[in-house]
Amino acid sequence: MITVGFTLIGRGTWSGGESYLRNMLGIIASELDGKVQAKLFLTPEQHASVGASFDHMLAAPAVVDDRVVGAGLGKRGLIAVAGGTDRAFADLVAGHAVDLVFEVAQWFGNRFPLPVISWLPDFQHRRLTHLFSRRAWWRRDLGYRLQTSGNRTIMLSSEDALADCETFYPASRGKTAVVRFAIHLDPAAVMARAEAARRAHDLPERFFFLPNQFWIHKNHSVVVEALKHIDRLGALDGLPPIVLTGRTTDPRDPTWFKRMMDLAQTYRVEGHFRHLGLIPYDDVVALIGATDCLLNPSRFEGWSTTVEEAKSLGAPMLLSDIRLHREQAPDALFFAPDSAEALAQHLLEIGQRPRLVRDTVAVLQRRQQIRRRDYATALLALFEKTKTVAR
Repeated sequence: MITVGFTLIGRGTWSGGESYLRNMLGIIASELDGKVQAKLFLTPEQHASVGASFDHMLAAPAVVDDRVVGAGLGKRGLIAVAGGTDRAFADLVAGHAVDLVFEVAQWFGNRFPLPVISWLPDFQHRRLTHLFSRRAWWRRDLGYRLQTSGNRTIMLSSEDALADCETFYPASRGKTAVVRFAIHLDPAAVMARAEAARRAHDLPERFFFLPNQFWIHKNHSVVVEALKHIDRLGALDGLPPIVLTGRTTDPRDPTWFKRMMDLAQTYRVEGHFRHLGLIPYDDVVALIGATDCLLNPSRFEGWSTTVEEAKSLGAPMLLSDIRLHREQAPDALFFAPDSAEALAQHLLEIGQRPRLVRDTVAVLQRRQQIRRRDYATALLALFEKTKTVAR
């Protein structure tokens, strides 16, 4: 039995990070029972806000302690750089018989006494440098340099991310592993509540669904421009609306959400650009089960959680033509992320044709089980290798 220590991914501001952790813990509990035990370490504040949502995935209650704060290159991170380890957190996990720890946007120190797996979600700051302030860029890059040059195992979610990692951080070569994650959900249960979720949110029978946070790189602006183009063609009235969910704050540009909603009003397409707010995760996946088409116009992804959810539920997908989307969902429809006209054409074609019939729940379940097992196998191999190499 390998015991792996985890901390909260995203610290309450990154929905994708929390979903990633939730999926990983769910896969460990369901597919690796008896082989891997996950121990989750939370601050008291984190436990009060999200702790209950993880309880059913853990063999033992989460460890709640003030020493769980070593994130990024803040005060504790700098101490870890200077002293070689985050001693407070090291003492905490050692007291709970942890074999290795999982590190994300954190730095526990290069002399941390336990083996460390560092997950680098993506290399957006290298590919979309203009979206980062100088300070934010260097803060993130320094963290990546520390992690890739140290004695860690570097976990990546795609071949695309692997290529970027080894290009921008050559010191990572020989220490990397690609683990494509899968979603921990049951298609039968989700599809059974899809229609109720649609009615609960007062949505029409046909709609497009875009459940991305309002971050600049998620590229909501191309969607508004596409709706404007459709309106100019006189075809907006017959088009299913685009329904949006997700957090509305981007630290890089706190005005982004308001500007997008204002732009939709200026173009008089706000009726087709409907934001439901931050809704429960169960409702998000249920609406993916109900939608005509999952839309993701993002300029950059590491491994899209929403795309993975759509794959699990057999939802048609309309995605920006970026390398990651091609790798993750080669059968989707694609459009250039800068082309509102191309997106508009696809939206019109999908909206005007009969709704596609999805595969049966039984087929979806079989495919999902294969993805879950592949993910679990890759995780176990990574955990075993990391533990063995460190000996």
